[in-house]
Amino acid sequence: MPRLPNFEFHTRVNHSPHVVILGAGASRAAFPDGDAKKRQLPLMTDLIDCLGLNEDIRAAGFVDVTDFEAIYDELATTKRNPSLRGEIESRVRDYFEQLELPDVPTLYDYLLLSLREKDCIASFNWDPFLAKAFIRNRDAASLPRILFLHGNVEIGICASDKTKGFKGDKCRKCGGALQPTRLLYPVRQKDYKSDPFIAAEWGELEASLSDGYMLTVFGYSAPSTDVEAVDLMVRGWGANPTFELAQVQIIDIKPGDQLEKTWEKFLCRTHYSTTADLWRTWLLKYPRRSCEALAMATLQNDPWRDNPFPKLNSLSQLHAWIAPLVSEESKGRFTGTPCLQGSDFGPVQAQASRKLGTDWVLDWLKTMCKGGLIPPFCVELVLKDGTRYNLHSIVSSDDETKTMCARIWDLRAFRSDELDALKQRLNAIRERSALAPAEAVHPKLDWANLHLHYDDVAYCVEWHDRIWPADEGAKPQSRKRSEPSRIRRK
Repeated sequence: MPRLPNFEFHTRVNHSPHVVILGAGASRAAFPDGDAKKRQLPLMTDLIDCLGLNEDIRAAGFVDVTDFEAIYDELATTKRNPSLRGEIESRVRDYFEQLELPDVPTLYDYLLLSLREKDCIASFNWDPFLAKAFIRNRDAASLPRILFLHGNVEIGICASDKTKGFKGDKCRKCGGALQPTRLLYPVRQKDYKSDPFIAAEWGELEASLSDGYMLTVFGYSAPSTDVEAVDLMVRGWGANPTFELAQVQIIDIKPGDQLEKTWEKFLCRTHYSTTADLWRTWLLKYPRRSCEALAMATLQNDPWRDNPFPKLNSLSQLHAWIAPLVSEESKGRFTGTPCLQGSDFGPVQAQASRKLGTDWVLDWLKTMCKGGLIPPFCVELVLKDGTRYNLHSIVSSDDETKTMCARIWDLRAFRSDELDALKQRLNAIRERSALAPAEAVHPKLDWANLHLHYDDVAYCVEWHDRIWPADEGAKPQSRKRSEPSRIRRK
């Protein structure tokens, strides 16, 4: 019987998973220039060339050295030339084990950080990149479960205790060294059941598919040698009671009509899309909130604004960007509030180099009030409808759409005596850094985000204070609050 996803409308949290399937095309797209040392990420069509086995393959009687799947399938099926088959397997593992992640953020870093622990990424790939990206991002946020449907060179297992970890780890139960996983090669009659590790990975994927709300297929072509794999995925997704409401996205460079034909068993009416660019998907437009964004748009008729990942220069910047989302997750209530833009992570200009335009409301707000904390009661933002807010900061603005996100102090829960107590506390503060976290100033002090069109703003009222305005490094002055200077917008 059809059912709704596991979505809590009062907290806006969707507990149904987003499932991502990765094929060889995903790793090639994530590392178009190769690994950290420019070693190429092979597809099945150029794997023989990367392994340096062209002459050996031709000597064995194969004409087309680009069809690795057919070559290996014949060697495995006929059991002829076992030495060549053994050499292929040895070189495959050696080649992929040597690959190294670049230091800069990669698509796999973004992909992992775009999902939460309820979600799952299932990879058909042998390369170590997804596992290594997981290791270097796991302290920044909760990450999705990662499954390796054909084994992986970076994953180790303890067969006796049925535990899984990374290469070089110890078994968390017996303390013994984890052993390499078996790599499953492309043959028409694959055996997904005899190897306990691979069987368990497939079992977990099927369970996630049967409970999923979103499915993204990235760079996986469902080749003819993977018929059984596709059938297993169809079984999981087809048993999903949310199937008629779920959304599928396919990321591939092939034409859309061809992709629709390949994946037609997974599609319901128009609940799908195809694209060649991961950056245009729900994953990266609504990181860590893809299932929530879909539910808000389709079930609540209250779509969230896009909150796309910016393309950042370092992992530390990427981790800083997702920090507000991670903080929301710890509170168990989601807002759909956009994070910062990539430009917010650029080098900060000195105060003297700032150039104000002729708009002394908007440009003043975007220049003077962006980033740093403004003490409560120091800057009032007044809208054309007469609504007044105490400004906390300007989070971001976009001159192309003429919109901004203003963060405001939320004082609605305060009684008059509590407001007096808050003001006394503020009078004792000598540095703006002491204003965060808000609850340290007063238990009821909070903030909210206000999304505005430029034309909504009427004027600002700026009340000068000992710590506003002031350079961050300047020594606070001992002076009482002065009369306000009003900045009016026509």
